[in-house]
Amino acid sequence: MELIAILIIVGAVVFGEQLLYRKLVLKNVEYRVDFNVTEAFEGDTIEIVEEITNNKWLPVPWLKTELSTSRWLEFTGSAAARGSDARFVPSVFALKPYQKCTRTRKAVALKRGVFTLESTSLIGSDLLGLASVSRSVRTGKTIRILPSPYEVGEGELSHEELYGEIMTRRFICEDPFLTSGSREYTGREPMNRIHWSSTARQGKLMVFNNEFTTTNRVLILLNLQKSAEGDPRPPITADTETMIKAAAFLLNMYSERGISVSFGTNGSGKILLEGGSAEEDYLKILRCMAELENTCDMDFGEFMGRIDFEEITDIVIITPYIDERIIAHADMQKRMGRGVLFYCNDEESCDYQLIKVGRIHKYLFLKD
Repeated sequence: MELIAILIIVGAVVFGEQLLYRKLVLKNVEYRVDFNVTEAFEGDTIEIVEEITNNKWLPVPWLKTELSTSRWLEFTGSAAARGSDARFVPSVFALKPYQKCTRTRKAVALKRGVFTLESTSLIGSDLLGLASVSRSVRTGKTIRILPSPYEVGEGELSHEELYGEIMTRRFICEDPFLTSGSREYTGREPMNRIHWSSTARQGKLMVFNNEFTTTNRVLILLNLQKSAEGDPRPPITADTETMIKAAAFLLNMYSERGISVSFGTNGSGKILLEGGSAEEDYLKILRCMAELENTCDMDFGEFMGRIDFEEITDIVIITPYIDERIIAHADMQKRMGRGVLFYCNDEESCDYQLIKVGRIHKYLFLKD
């Protein structure tokens, strides 16, 4: 009888414990998760910070969190779901009454893009592991991964050295900082412009001669159209990523030289993004590249026809192919005195088209 009584008591305790935990194990449990940064570069190591708080008198002996995020954020000990872009990141906690626990995990950004921590599943259990309760928590935290540069050959554009400013005849005002010899005094120059050594040599008043300059402005055009036959489909993803990395490399190279850079693409509705050489302009274009999807919204020939090239001195075209329409646009810009450089994925196609139309343009090829 005593043994039966003990068994009844133990069973009642276990049953009561299960009822208690089924009702209260996740009650007043707060969960927060966030990235330690809002943006990083492809290949960087980032951190995800989980914070969980038990705001009640009842301890939580076993609590599992399963975070759903992109497969392109590689966490230690996590596995990407087969056939999808999802990755599930598990973590286990044990919480005392009114205890807060913070855990930091490291991840490697494998690919550029904007990634979101969509939701987290909370699974709580009792002391014996017999009762299990789950709840989903929406998180919605995002991180932007900027493309890492893919080093490509440096092609010569309209000037041998793309640094700073270039001489031009477009503007009325001379550049007071660019001096090229001396010339005879006309009576209109201020006295502080007199070149005294030349005056002494020539025996008449001479002044500094200044050139007209303008800032180099390079336009990088990215073509996300697969082929020239009006095919609206984008290139395969690997080719798209290679071209975006090449654009990031050129953007970085020109910006370091103080050259103003603009960026345009016929993908994802990004018609033309004006930029500059300032750091904020540089980051603005990189963010645009990070957000690009592998889609094509407009025929590239039509896209080029819509661009105003008035302030542009050089054009870089990154494309999976070259056709007659692109060559025609390039020829027109070269006649206007602008340099044009091609970066192409398909060497055979580009060779054929350039020979077919009888034009010679400078171009390099992207290698995987």
